Amino acid sequence: MLHATPSPLHHIDSFTAFRESVRDTFVPLQVSSRRPHHFHAAARSAELRDLKIVEIAADPHVVERTRRLVAESESEPSYKVSLMVEGSGFICQDGRDVVLSPGDIAVYDTTRPYTLAFDDSSIRTIVAMFPKRLVDLSDDRIARLTATALGKDDHLGSMVGGVLLQLAGRLEAVSTATGWRLARNAVDLVNILLRDSLPATEGAGGERLIDRIYSYIDAVLEDPGVTPSLIADAHFISVRYLHSLFQSEGVSVGSYIRLRRIERCRDELADPDFADMTVTAIAARWSFADVAHFSRTFKSVYGETPSEFRSRMTRR
Repeated sequence: MLHATPSPLHHIDSFTAFRESVRDTFVPLQVSSRRPHHFHAAARSAELRDLKIVEIAADPHVVERTRRLVAESESEPSYKVSLMVEGSGFICQDGRDVVLSPGDIAVYDTTRPYTLAFDDSSIRTIVAMFPKRLVDLSDDRIARLTATALGKDDHLGSMVGGVLLQLAGRLEAVSTATGWRLARNAVDLVNILLRDSLPATEGAGGERLIDRIYSYIDAVLEDPGVTPSLIADAHFISVRYLHSLFQSEGVSVGSYIRLRRIERCRDELADPDFADMTVTAIAARWSFADVAHFSRTFKSVYGETPSEFRSRMTRR
């Protein structure tokens, strides 16, 4: 647990300022209120690497991510996760809608239109946003969970909600290195919640197997000898069937392994605990023997070289 005193919510002095704050913190959004001249709000926020987290207390309002805003957006494709703390709200995306009450968690996708309406009473909510690349479920599977109430009545949902609540108030008080790990742990917990929330019918057959395969790959990523044949043998399936499972996920086996290794390299390049390790050493640790090839691959994924990324993280 984080034991630092929670940072206070900062008063926002007008609806216009609130609207601009919401737009600047996340992705471009359309924000409206029936009483803009008598609007009260307060917020606190923190950002660590890929995770943005905001706690908002506000009078009734509506937030919309319209088709036009989605089309015009240059933001990195991301997911947002909301925890309703006080009051109630309504979320609509992908042809579904749900009323959220205290303790409910909802996920929504910034690359598709959505609406959040808090129009009956003042509310308090926590919103976390992080890139899609940190989630190991396909877009199609996440789309089955958007605009649904997740985790309210189970221990896992309570755990995720508790972590989000703690992070929102105390993230600024911890060191950068600790905060980075806490942020990644929070995203990992959300990953588990999303996977656990998939309909029971998805627990059978190929999709359940692919989840086990994902976990297996993560456990053996450091082994340079990992091959499709080894993975298939470990799960008592043919290599052909393994490839068909990954094809249904929209990625090849080799590409998935490479991407996960790149992500591990990125984590270590950003982590102060690995500051004494060279880029070459970190790359080799994750089975990239050719540092030039590693740098090209890293840049193709993140838009900058490993050295540029590490330098930027060090300056923060």
